[in-house]
Amino acid sequence: MNHGEDTAHYLSRDFRVIAVEANPTLVAENREKFAEDIAVGRLVIESCAISDHPGTIDFWVSDVNDDWSSFDREIGGRGGNRCHRIEVESVTLSQLFAKHGVPYYLKIDIERADRSCLECLRPEDLPAYLSIEAHEFDYLLMLWSVGYRQFKVVDQMRHNSRFPEFSNESAMSRSLKLAAWYADRINNKYGKVRHIRGGSGPFGEETSGPWQSVEDVAYNWLHYHKGFSKRGSLQKRSWYDFHAKL
Repeated sequence: MNHGEDTAHYLSRDFRVIAVEANPTLVAENREKFAEDIAVGRLVIESCAISDHPGTIDFWVSDVNDDWSSFDREIGGRGGNRCHRIEVESVTLSQLFAKHGVPYYLKIDIERADRSCLECLRPEDLPAYLSIEAHEFDYLLMLWSVGYRQFKVVDQMRHNSRFPEFSNESAMSRSLKLAAWYADRINNKYGKVRHIRGGSGPFGEETSGPWQSVEDVAYNWLHYHKGFSKRGSLQKRSWYDFHAKL
Protein backbone atom coordinates (compact mmCIF):
# COMPACT_ATOMS: atom_id res chain seq x y z
CA MET A 1 0.00 0.00 0.00
CA ASN A 2 2.86 2.36 0.88
CA HIS A 3 1.31 5.87 1.22
CA GLY A 4 -1.91 4.86 -0.53
CA GLU A 5 -1.55 6.62 -3.90
CA ASP A 6 -2.71 3.58 -5.86
CA THR A 7 -5.38 2.79 -3.29
CA ALA A 8 -6.85 6.28 -3.74
CA HIS A 9 -6.90 5.79 -7.52
CA TYR A 10 -8.71 2.43 -7.30
CA LEU A 11 -11.24 3.82 -4.81
CA SER A 12 -11.88 6.75 -7.15
CA ARG A 13 -12.87 4.19 -9.80
CA ASP A 14 -15.45 2.70 -7.39
CA PHE A 15 -13.55 -0.49 -6.68
CA ARG A 16 -13.47 -2.18 -3.30
CA VAL A 17 -9.84 -2.47 -2.26
CA ILE A 18 -7.86 -4.90 -0.12
CA ALA A 19 -4.52 -3.20 0.58
CA VAL A 20 -1.53 -4.93 2.20
CA GLU A 21 1.17 -3.05 4.11
CA ALA A 22 3.94 -4.44 6.32
CA ASN A 23 5.19 -1.13 7.74
CA PRO A 24 3.08 -0.36 10.87
CA THR A 25 3.83 3.36 10.61
CA LEU A 26 2.30 3.47 7.14
CA VAL A 27 -0.63 1.32 8.26
CA ALA A 28 -1.47 3.90 10.95
CA GLU A 29 -1.05 6.77 8.48
CA ASN A 30 -3.37 5.15 5.94
CA ARG A 31 -6.01 4.14 8.47
CA GLU A 32 -6.33 7.79 9.38
CA LYS A 33 -6.19 9.01 5.78
CA PHE A 34 -8.81 6.52 4.54
CA ALA A 35 -10.96 6.33 7.68
CA GLU A 36 -14.19 7.03 5.81
CA ASP A 37 -13.61 4.34 3.17
CA ILE A 38 -12.72 1.83 5.88
CA ALA A 39 -15.84 2.70 7.87
CA VAL A 40 -18.18 1.98 4.95
CA GLY A 41 -16.38 -1.22 3.93
CA ARG A 42 -14.83 0.00 0.69
CA LEU A 43 -11.29 -0.52 1.98
CA VAL A 44 -9.66 -3.17 4.13
CA ILE A 45 -6.03 -2.69 5.18
CA GLU A 46 -4.19 -5.89 6.03
CA SER A 47 -1.31 -5.04 8.38
CA CYS A 48 1.08 -7.80 7.40
CA ALA A 49 3.69 -8.91 4.89
CA ILE A 50 3.11 -11.31 2.01
CA SER A 51 5.73 -14.05 1.79
CA ASP A 52 6.03 -17.75 1.01
CA HIS A 53 5.10 -18.86 4.55
CA PRO A 54 2.82 -17.77 7.40
CA GLY A 55 4.26 -16.72 10.75
CA THR A 56 6.68 -13.86 11.31
CA ILE A 57 9.44 -12.43 9.16
CA ASP A 58 12.20 -9.82 9.42
CA PHE A 59 11.33 -6.61 7.58
CA TRP A 60 13.99 -3.99 6.88
CA VAL A 61 12.52 -0.48 6.97
CA SER A 62 14.53 2.12 5.06
CA ASP A 63 15.33 5.23 7.09
CA VAL A 64 15.72 7.22 3.86
CA ASN A 65 12.94 6.11 1.50
CA ASP A 66 10.11 3.86 2.71
CA ASP A 67 9.56 2.69 -0.88
CA TRP A 68 12.75 0.64 -0.47
CA SER A 69 11.69 -1.29 2.64
CA SER A 70 12.11 -5.00 2.04
CA PHE A 71 12.65 -8.48 3.48
CA ASP A 72 16.15 -8.19 2.03
CA ARG A 73 18.50 -6.01 4.07
CA GLU A 74 20.54 -5.07 0.98
CA ILE A 75 17.42 -3.69 -0.72
CA GLY A 76 16.19 -1.90 2.40
CA GLY A 77 19.61 -0.31 2.83
CA ARG A 78 20.46 0.17 -0.86
CA GLY A 79 23.17 2.66 -1.68
CA GLY A 80 24.66 2.26 1.80
CA ASN A 81 21.71 4.08 3.39
CA ARG A 82 20.50 3.23 6.85
CA CYS A 83 17.63 0.84 7.56
CA HIS A 84 16.34 -0.90 10.67
CA ARG A 85 14.84 -4.32 11.33
CA ILE A 86 11.36 -4.97 12.64
CA GLU A 87 9.46 -8.24 12.95
CA VAL A 88 6.08 -8.41 11.22
CA GLU A 89 3.33 -10.95 10.69
CA SER A 90 3.61 -12.86 7.44
CA VAL A 91 0.80 -14.42 5.37
CA THR A 92 0.66 -16.08 1.97
CA LEU A 93 -1.31 -14.79 -0.98
CA SER A 94 -3.40 -17.97 -0.83
CA GLN A 95 -4.48 -17.05 2.72
CA LEU A 96 -5.58 -13.60 1.56
CA PHE A 97 -7.55 -15.11 -1.34
CA ALA A 98 -9.24 -17.51 1.09
CA LYS A 99 -10.16 -14.63 3.38
CA HIS A 100 -11.27 -12.01 0.85
CA GLY A 101 -11.89 -13.88 -2.40
CA VAL A 102 -10.00 -13.76 -5.70
CA PRO A 103 -9.64 -10.12 -6.79
CA TYR A 104 -10.63 -8.72 -10.16
CA TYR A 105 -7.18 -7.14 -10.39
CA LEU A 106 -4.05 -8.11 -8.47
CA LYS A 107 -1.21 -5.58 -8.28
CA ILE A 108 2.10 -7.04 -7.07
CA ASP A 109 4.96 -4.75 -6.07
CA ILE A 110 6.83 -5.92 -2.97
CA GLU A 111 10.50 -5.10 -3.56
CA ARG A 112 11.83 -8.31 -5.07
CA ALA A 113 9.62 -10.63 -3.03
CA ASP A 114 7.08 -10.78 -5.87
CA ARG A 115 7.84 -14.41 -6.72
CA SER A 116 6.12 -15.61 -3.54
CA CYS A 117 2.83 -14.25 -4.94
CA LEU A 118 3.22 -15.87 -8.35
CA GLU A 119 4.00 -19.24 -6.77
CA CYS A 120 0.60 -19.14 -4.99
CA LEU A 121 -1.43 -18.64 -8.16
CA ARG A 122 -3.59 -21.57 -9.29
CA PRO A 123 -5.32 -21.96 -12.70
CA GLU A 124 -8.72 -22.33 -11.05
CA ASP A 125 -8.40 -19.11 -8.99
CA LEU A 126 -6.88 -16.37 -11.14
CA PRO A 127 -7.62 -12.63 -11.14
CA ALA A 128 -8.96 -11.36 -14.45
CA TYR A 129 -6.07 -8.87 -14.57
CA LEU A 130 -2.68 -8.83 -12.89
CA SER A 131 0.43 -6.65 -12.91
CA ILE A 132 3.89 -7.21 -11.47
CA GLU A 133 7.19 -5.37 -11.65
CA ALA A 134 9.14 -6.72 -14.63
CA HIS A 135 12.30 -7.64 -12.72
CA GLU A 136 12.70 -11.19 -13.95
CA PHE A 137 11.94 -12.89 -17.26
CA ASP A 138 10.59 -15.99 -15.56
CA TYR A 139 7.78 -13.90 -14.01
CA LEU A 140 6.35 -13.77 -17.53
CA LEU A 141 6.76 -17.53 -17.97
CA MET A 142 5.16 -18.24 -14.59
CA LEU A 143 2.13 -16.16 -15.59
CA TRP A 144 1.85 -18.08 -18.87
CA SER A 145 2.18 -21.42 -17.09
CA VAL A 146 -0.86 -20.81 -14.84
CA GLY A 147 -3.10 -19.74 -17.72
CA TYR A 148 -2.58 -16.12 -18.75
CA ARG A 149 -2.34 -15.68 -22.53
CA GLN A 150 -2.46 -11.92 -23.16
CA PHE A 151 0.31 -9.61 -21.98
CA LYS A 152 1.79 -6.13 -22.06
CA VAL A 153 5.03 -4.65 -20.79
CA VAL A 154 4.08 -1.17 -19.59
CA ASP A 155 6.45 1.78 -19.19
CA GLN A 156 5.84 3.12 -15.69
CA MET A 157 7.03 6.60 -16.70
CA ARG A 158 4.60 7.06 -19.61
CA HIS A 159 1.17 6.92 -17.95
CA ASN A 160 0.53 10.57 -18.83
CA SER A 161 2.29 10.58 -22.19
CA ARG A 162 0.67 12.02 -25.32
CA PHE A 163 3.29 10.47 -27.60
CA PRO A 164 3.17 7.15 -29.43
CA GLU A 165 5.47 4.29 -28.42
CA PHE A 166 8.40 4.89 -30.76
CA SER A 167 10.47 1.89 -31.81
CA ASN A 168 14.18 1.49 -31.17
CA GLU A 169 14.79 -0.03 -34.59
CA SER A 170 15.77 3.10 -36.56
CA ALA A 171 17.96 6.09 -35.72
CA MET A 172 15.08 8.51 -36.34
CA SER A 173 12.61 6.71 -34.08
CA ARG A 174 15.24 6.38 -31.33
CA SER A 175 15.80 10.16 -31.47
CA LEU A 176 12.06 10.80 -31.28
CA LYS A 177 11.79 8.36 -28.38
CA LEU A 178 14.46 10.18 -26.40
CA ALA A 179 12.85 13.58 -27.05
CA ALA A 180 9.46 12.21 -25.95
CA TRP A 181 11.03 10.75 -22.80
CA TYR A 182 12.37 14.16 -21.73
CA ALA A 183 9.06 15.84 -22.58
CA ASP A 184 7.18 13.28 -20.48
CA ARG A 185 9.54 13.83 -17.54
CA ILE A 186 8.94 17.57 -17.64
CA ASN A 187 5.18 17.10 -17.93
CA ASN A 188 5.09 14.64 -15.00
CA LYS A 189 7.04 17.05 -12.80
CA TYR A 190 5.45 20.37 -13.72
CA GLY A 191 2.26 19.65 -15.67
CA LYS A 192 -1.26 18.78 -14.62
CA VAL A 193 -1.47 15.00 -14.92
CA ARG A 194 -4.11 12.35 -14.34
CA HIS A 195 -1.75 9.75 -12.88
CA ILE A 196 0.67 10.89 -10.19
CA ARG A 197 4.40 10.48 -10.71
CA GLY A 198 5.51 7.19 -9.21
CA GLY A 199 2.01 5.70 -9.14
CA SER A 200 1.18 2.41 -10.82
CA GLY A 201 -1.16 4.06 -13.29
CA PRO A 202 -4.01 2.40 -15.21
CA PHE A 203 -4.67 -1.31 -15.37
CA GLY A 204 -6.71 -3.72 -17.44
CA GLU A 205 -8.26 -2.34 -20.62
CA GLU A 206 -7.16 1.20 -19.75
CA THR A 207 -3.47 0.40 -20.25
CA SER A 208 -1.98 1.73 -23.47
CA GLY A 209 -1.29 -0.40 -26.52
CA PRO A 210 -2.65 -3.76 -27.69
CA TRP A 211 -2.49 -7.00 -25.75
CA GLN A 212 0.29 -9.21 -27.07
CA SER A 213 1.42 -12.82 -27.06
CA VAL A 214 4.01 -14.01 -24.54
CA GLU A 215 6.50 -14.28 -27.44
CA ASP A 216 6.11 -10.64 -28.46
CA VAL A 217 6.49 -9.35 -24.90
CA ALA A 218 9.48 -11.67 -24.37
CA TYR A 219 11.15 -10.29 -27.53
CA ASN A 220 10.75 -6.74 -26.25
CA TRP A 221 11.80 -7.37 -22.65
CA LEU A 222 14.78 -9.60 -23.41
CA HIS A 223 16.34 -7.14 -25.86
CA TYR A 224 15.94 -4.35 -23.31
CA HIS A 225 17.27 -6.42 -20.42
CA LYS A 226 20.25 -7.83 -22.35
CA GLY A 227 21.34 -4.41 -23.57
CA PHE A 228 20.30 -4.57 -27.24
CA SER A 229 19.15 -0.96 -27.40
CA LYS A 230 18.37 -1.00 -31.15
CA ARG A 231 15.62 -3.61 -30.91
CA GLY A 232 12.09 -3.53 -29.52
CA SER A 233 10.56 -0.42 -27.99
CA LEU A 234 11.81 -0.38 -24.37
CA GLN A 235 14.59 1.84 -23.02
CA LYS A 236 16.97 1.71 -20.09
CA ARG A 237 15.87 5.09 -18.67
CA SER A 238 12.46 3.73 -17.65
CA TRP A 239 11.16 0.88 -15.54
CA TYR A 240 8.44 -1.56 -16.48
CA ASP A 241 5.58 -3.73 -15.26
CA PHE A 242 4.27 -6.89 -16.85
CA HIS A 243 0.48 -6.87 -17.20
CA ALA A 244 -1.47 -10.07 -17.82
CA LYS A 245 -5.07 -10.76 -18.83
CA LEU A 246 -7.03 -13.97 -18.77
